[in-house]
Amino acid sequence: MKIKRLVLGVLGTNCYIVYDEESKEAFVVDPADSYTQIKSVIDSLGLQVKYVILTHAHSDHIGALDELVSDTAAMVCIGSGDAEALNDGELSLCDYLGSYPPKSKADVIINDGDSLMIGQNTIRFITTPGHTKGSIAIVFDDAVISGDTLFFESIGRTDFATSDTRAIIDSIKNKLYALPRDTKVYPGHGEATSIGHETDNNPFVW
Repeated sequence: MKIKRLVLGVLGTNCYIVYDEESKEAFVVDPADSYTQIKSVIDSLGLQVKYVILTHAHSDHIGALDELVSDTAAMVCIGSGDAEALNDGELSLCDYLGSYPPKSKADVIINDGDSLMIGQNTIRFITTPGHTKGSIAIVFDDAVISGDTLFFESIGRTDFATSDTRAIIDSIKNKLYALPRDTKVYPGHGEATSIGHETDNNPFVW
């Protein structure tokens, strides 16, 4: 599958558009902001957006959700632990960042080991609690979209309402680091990395 990255919003959130070249089916991960930019890529590639997948429910990852769902009728997928937070102004940090929580509801509740199909491709999910209790990672081909769990030589914040420092370390060590070392990591913010690089160099994972 092919992947396009857009850096959106004031916090520089990575929005990913992942698609199957043959069928043109796609999923959008974390539509952070600027729907016009997301739509431009979708239209230019002639994509059919089947799913919108949220790695977690924080405001800086969901800003364009309602517009995207309205325009494409895509199904909203989110981890089971964050489904309630999606429409909660406090838990989603929308109240803190001066925005409104989306009206769109979760259509697909993701649990550990679940999978979905895009064209003939299987994408599978790993639950990675810690940054939020419902954080998830998306695994496909030789890549993982890690949301705000694992960054280049860093990890996600754990000072929010449903955060847990021990949990995020466990999620990284026991789930993400269990992936092949050459797995490319596409984080929620910043540049891409790899499982091998983070295993050897990330100073926050003990």
